[in-house]
Amino acid sequence: MKIDLHNHTVFSPDSSSTVEQALEAARAGGMDGIAVTDHNSVRGSLEAEKKASGAIVVITGSEVSTSDGHLLCLGIREDVRKGMTMAETIDAVVAMGGIAVPSHPLRTGTGCGLKLLDSLDIKSIETVNGRNLRSKNRRAAHYASARGLACTGGSDSHTPSEIGRAYTLIEGEGLSAEEIVSALSSGKSSAAGDGQGYLGSGRTMMKIVSEYIRRGRRHI
Repeated sequence: MKIDLHNHTVFSPDSSSTVEQALEAARAGGMDGIAVTDHNSVRGSLEAEKKASGAIVVITGSEVSTSDGHLLCLGIREDVRKGMTMAETIDAVVAMGGIAVPSHPLRTGTGCGLKLLDSLDIKSIETVNGRNLRSKNRRAAHYASARGLACTGGSDSHTPSEIGRAYTLIEGEGLSAEEIVSALSSGKSSAAGDGQGYLGSGRTMMKIVSEYIRRGRRHI
């Protein structure tokens, strides 16, 4: 199954995708499933779950801003408090029955970095992020291989056209959201898709900076 595990909707302050647009774009892009991972909120994913009507599997969750960087929190149905350390957040997510996956771990500013990764009790990391530089995706994949971690992929979409650029592969057909989360928790996944070159990454960075300024220099 092909599942895009990293997507933002209008429930994130920096995304223009409606829930309906995200679901339609995922189906049109050949995805079997989609995770809606809005910043620090599960509201978008719960709405997507209601509106999917069985046409596509929806993984509930959010992308939480920890004190150490961003963390994909999958299979949860309640918000996780932001601002905790990444290790504390991982413990909270596991206690809720979910799985935590460090987002774009080598990205400057919002990635946790290799030193912290070494100390975390995790099953997988995001190794193909659609908005990441390809070189950073390759470094993350090399780290995962060296440590024996599973890989996940997600487009990190903030507009409908980005959905499906990167995705996660899980063996099986017709798996439920619960079965997908279980497979992820067992480290049974691989990543596919593509990141960006320097030009695309530069445009993304300019967008991020302009949005940061519009928010009054407040981090998400």
